[in-house]
Amino acid sequence: MRCLKSLLAFFTAFPIGGAELSFKCVWALPYVAAPIIAAIPTTLLYLGASPAIAYIALLAATGLHYLDGLADVGDALLVRDREAARRVLEDPRRGTGGIFAVTAVVVTTAAHLHSPLQLLLGEVFSKSTALLFAGFSKSFKPGLGEAFTEAAKRQWLAALPALAVLAYFAPVTTAVSLATSALLYQLAYRHLGGANGDVYGYLLEVSRSAFIIWSAYVPVPTAV
Repeated sequence: MRCLKSLLAFFTAFPIGGAELSFKCVWALPYVAAPIIAAIPTTLLYLGASPAIAYIALLAATGLHYLDGLADVGDALLVRDREAARRVLEDPRRGTGGIFAVTAVVVTTAAHLHSPLQLLLGEVFSKSTALLFAGFSKSFKPGLGEAFTEAAKRQWLAALPALAVLAYFAPVTTAVSLATSALLYQLAYRHLGGANGDVYGYLLEVSRSAFIIWSAYVPVPTAV
């Protein structure tokens, strides 16, 4: 129970008292963290809120941590030199690449969001993909990203049941979203020579967006 509290304290904006930083329960990302993060946004969408409001609520539920990673990586991708690009990740100033990345992802995702289940499945897909990809990654610096990577190397198999369920209900969407997420992740991973917390935040955002966007074009009537 304590490690679940730690996981929720790190991956959500909800106040979790007495939680110590630990990734021992990283396996629970798709099964516990994702439904909790999506609970309020999906309810808002079900009750008639606009997709934009629901998506903003979801971003708020994450504490905007992943979005910050997306912005940082967006800036870093515009810098050709690897070491300089890594330094950009530590720069609190926001550049053109970061602003464009955040705007493009948020606007296009909200524009393709139509149903509560679409939002929930997108969040489950995002967490599953991050756990799976991190299990085969290396970190380029010490820190929280490195701790997440090491935990994922031992627990990445836990992502497979969640992805299998998604593939059962939405096979085309899941397959194309995995391919899209892998391409976008490799773009940042190769550019920076590894992963860190910002890269994983970037992955969490773009993978969720990929699933939501693709599911709008390849809908499954019984699921998305």
